[in-house]
Amino acid sequence: MIPAVSDGRVVVSGLTKQYRGVTAVDDLSFSVEPGRVTGFLGPNGAGKSCGCC
Repeated sequence: MIPAVSDGRVVVSGLTKQYRGVTAVDDLSFSVEPGRVTGFLGPNGAGKSCGCC
């Protein structure tokens, strides 16, 4: 899956990642607007790194 980029905006839709049969991220969708600081927050093991790599 490659994020879409339009007018500086990044849009991710329906991202799912699995490792060794374990679903780490399921159907993640988000957009990042230009000029905004955006971050992923959550507890350890919540899939933050998987959602942005």
